[in-house]
Amino acid sequence: MIAALAMFLVALLLAGGGIVLFLRAGAEQRQRDEQLRSRLQGTEETVGAAGFMPREAQLKNPVLRWACHLLWRSGSEVEPVTVGRILWVLLAMVPLTLVILGWFAGLFVIGVVVATGFALLTRQASARRMKIIEQLPAFLESTMRVLAAGNTLEESMAAAARESPEPLKPLFMSVGRQVRLGAPIEHVLMEVGEIHQLRDIRAMALAASVNRKFGGSLKNIIKSLIQAIRSREMSARELRALTAETRFSAVVLAVVPIGITLFIAIQNRSYYANMWADAGGRIALIVSVVMQVLGIFVLWRMMRSTEDTT
Repeated sequence: MIAALAMFLVALLLAGGGIVLFLRAGAEQRQRDEQLRSRLQGTEETVGAAGFMPREAQLKNPVLRWACHLLWRSGSEVEPVTVGRILWVLLAMVPLTLVILGWFAGLFVIGVVVATGFALLTRQASARRMKIIEQLPAFLESTMRVLAAGNTLEESMAAAARESPEPLKPLFMSVGRQVRLGAPIEHVLMEVGEIHQLRDIRAMALAASVNRKFGGSLKNIIKSLIQAIRSREMSARELRALTAETRFSAVVLAVVPIGITLFIAIQNRSYYANMWADAGGRIALIVSVVMQVLGIFVLWRMMRSTEDTT
């Protein structure tokens, strides 16, 4: 009963902290939109390319960079400052959880929460990435049509983005906002491609850079890129269909040991407590947890290898 109450309080504190931080993030986003609107209306001085500071340049801390990239890939537009606050709140909750639940239960709860959150964000990011890749050929075709009418690449991409569905629309609308603030389009596209792990957008950035420096026809490059994306997408679908049984087996191998552990802990609460009290049992538990985590990581990398083809 006490452990359940403690877990409820921890979850309540985490939820409350997350709500407060996301409300602040929403207020900051509205403030930035107002500033952008005033710039576009000419009420503020236009920011040049030399004064533009991309979000990626603000990420000096590797942990903060990793967390920001993970959230941005999943579709969140939260700023690095807000992500840093969230990380500090979560870090402050770790010793509190260990004090309330004890070392073994606390570490187990923290591990489950971190693994679950990472798995959900990774899954959402992967699904979003697949949708972007599926929508990219139509977006490039629309861009090519507007480009053929004599518009610049920036104008063509902005016009195509306004007609695109989710999640491609907010991605390229963000690109358009940064370009209007003075950032070179090839730099913005390269940053987006790196963050979201989209090699096709990186190819667009290289094409835009070459076109800006040496000239040439972007329409032929875009047409070849469209054909490459569609051919690769068809091959990726065939690969996923052929490996469906293997990927399901990997999920079972990752979930079943955790489920058995939870079942034993619920049915016989003293089982793991007695093992933890013994030196040999403690070593066995630690080794089993480490091996399980490593096994899940290996299986996850094997599953990701079938998606990296896109």
